[in-house]
Amino acid sequence: MMNRRIAALRVAVTGCAVLVVLGLSLAPAAAPADPVVGTWATYQWTSALREEIPVLVQQEQPGGPSTWSVTKESAAPPPLFVTYSIVRGDARTYVLQIVTRQTLEGPALAVTQTTVDRQSGKAVKSVTQRPKGLIDTPDSGLRPFRQTAATGAAEEISVPAGRFPAMRVSLPPKTVWVSDAIPAMGLVKATFPGGQLELVKSGASGAQDLLRS
Repeated sequence: MMNRRIAALRVAVTGCAVLVVLGLSLAPAAAPADPVVGTWATYQWTSALREEIPVLVQQEQPGGPSTWSVTKESAAPPPLFVTYSIVRGDARTYVLQIVTRQTLEGPALAVTQTTVDRQSGKAVKSVTQRPKGLIDTPDSGLRPFRQTAATGAAEEISVPAGRFPAMRVSLPPKTVWVSDAIPAMGLVKATFPGGQLELVKSGASGAQDLLRS
């Protein structure tokens, strides 16, 4: 008898997984910045946690039909990609849009927009797109940062987007690298017990408002 794995049925990305990424609050890292409409930055979220994956196994029977069984194996979930952008704004508020995708250029899994008061950095309103329309949703707490407002050590950090001079800020159990060279968020990298965010690409203009397009 020989066992042959023919397919791995990976657990789909769920709303809970998306919320894990969006709920990473870094508020103590620095004072609120004054973000520019149109700027954006995309990050890769790599989980350090492992999940149980069902695996379909074929058992070949000599001289008879094959039988099938389902077992489980432990594996790291695939990465997620999160784009933060400033899509609207006026003198009093700006709108921070958070888009989560399973692949870098894939369709959006979730689109959340938070209207933020510029002076206080507090959320005025936060909504998420759902099949039946927009619904109120908890604010992630993540805000743009200024390197000059961070307290830490100067350090160069390498990420998929390149190498950047940044301010390394330790906020146990998390560590963040902040740089004014990064549009929208001012964030280069962030590590957490459950995984890490790393900058993949960014732009000083061109952010699309997905809830109004």
